[in-house]
Amino acid sequence: MDAATFKRRFMPWARTMYWTAFRLTGRKDDAEDLVQDVYLRLWTIRDRLPQTESDEAYCLRAVRNAFYDRQRLAHIETSDDESGAEGIADEDNVAQRIEQHELSEVAQRMMEELPEGQREVMKMKDLLDMTIEEISEKTGLTAGNLRVILSRARRTVRQRMEKLLHLPSTRT
Repeated sequence: MDAATFKRRFMPWARTMYWTAFRLTGRKDDAEDLVQDVYLRLWTIRDRLPQTESDEAYCLRAVRNAFYDRQRLAHIETSDDESGAEGIADEDNVAQRIEQHELSEVAQRMMEELPEGQREVMKMKDLLDMTIEEISEKTGLTAGNLRVILSRARRTVRQRMEKLLHLPSTRT
């Protein structure tokens, strides 16, 4: 796959990937690093990438998988710590966990403030990790309708988070 094809297939999903990574990590820098790592992985295996129905879904799954890989690796490194300080967490790690937890709670509260339909679709997709097809079967809505509902819900939460965190808008 050449660079132009790669850009056309995968670069349009950069913002969506970032916000997924941000929801998972709770930190701007970590989210950016995670997305960059995913793009590097995708580029490295570009000639072996499968043709999918949805490149967006593939990218978001890659972000989630990369996040879970990092979590597993961090857990393994922590359990293999030879310093003998297994039960003692450093202050930065504790502060980071508290910050992530607080941001997660804020995002969930914002999700709860969404209209019922948007809230339920977003929960099924982002929290329960259901596919669009599974949500369609459960709700009776078409895949197209679900994507519109999900897009509106995510946009609303993203805008509220940007306003709360005083971040520059990701809209161009």
